[in-house]
Amino acid sequence: MTKIKDKDQPKEAKTRPPSSSRNKFIALGVIAAIIAGVAYVTYRSDNTIDTNFASIDGIPCETQEYVTYHIHSHMDIFVNGQHIPIPAQIGIKSNECLYWLHTHTSDGIVHMESPKERDFTVGQFFNIWKLTNSGYPTSTSEPEIFVNGNLVSTNLENTIMKAHDEIVIVYGNVPPNIPTFYQFPEGD
Repeated sequence: MTKIKDKDQPKEAKTRPPSSSRNKFIALGVIAAIIAGVAYVTYRSDNTIDTNFASIDGIPCETQEYVTYHIHSHMDIFVNGQHIPIPAQIGIKSNECLYWLHTHTSDGIVHMESPKERDFTVGQFFNIWKLTNSGYPTSTSEPEIFVNGNLVSTNLENTIMKAHDEIVIVYGNVPPNIPTFYQFPEGD
């Protein structure tokens, strides 16, 4: 029996075409790696809570802002007909963390930013305000609540804030002109 050297073998014998089952295993491996990567990133984004700060009404204080769910409402507050400004930095602990409900400036825009879509209420925002900032309006009576100019029958804890809502909270005398609309900056 004579030994055939590699150079003497026909080219077809040297290079075998890849089998279709091998290609399928490679494709499945790539897909599994992508799914695992997405799952890891999602897990990490949902578990970045800074445990040094307590949650308020189930809303954590985290070290990052989210873009997954990011909407804004505008709020005006009146006490006996007088407009009460909403302070900047509600729900923000400087250089430490911020709650999913917060303000950056004193323009009345409330930011709602979380890792997933969910409902937020005026009551949650007010509780965060009470615990993270000053100027919270105090009253022994329940306020009247207007959403986009319409009086609603819900209380603070049950009034959901939606994207681009104009929410007016009135303690005491109702002003003659309730805001019905807020012109958000372009892109908000």
